[in-house]
Parts: sequence; structure tokens; C-alpha cells
Amino acid sequence: MIKFYFSNDLKKIDRDEAKKRVLKNGGLIREEISNDLWYFVTSNPNASSEKFKKARKLGVTFIDELDFLKMIE
Repeated sequence: MIKFYFSNDLKKIDRDEAKKRVLKNGGLIREEISNDLWYFVTSNPNASSEKFKKARKLGVTFIDELDFLKMIE
């Protein structure tokens, strides 16, 4: 199952709406960064918060909101 984490900086879609769409399509939501996470959805892939750093260290794939929206169409 595909697992997503949504940053707080989304601009094109409300974070709660994005989560609902993932669940509707059979995906899972993660509230924390972990090694089983597939996608980190953000509008700023160059941020430097601790969550971004941890996700990068674990090799999580970062995608922007537009790519996410295309993915769930």
C-alpha cells in the first residue's frame, strides 16, 4: 500500500482533503516520517525542517502537489 505524508505548506489542496483522497483510493496516511513512507507531498521540496531532513535521509520520494493531484486522478 502506498503511504503518504503531507507537509503543512500545501497551497493547491487542503491537507485534510488530500488525506481523504488518498484513503478513498486505498492509500495510507502517515503522520510521522518513517522508513516505510513512500511519498512526502509538499509545495517546497527545498525546505530544511527536521521532518524534511529525516525524510531525505531515509530516501523518501518528494513530490509536489501538482504531481500528487495527477497521481490520484
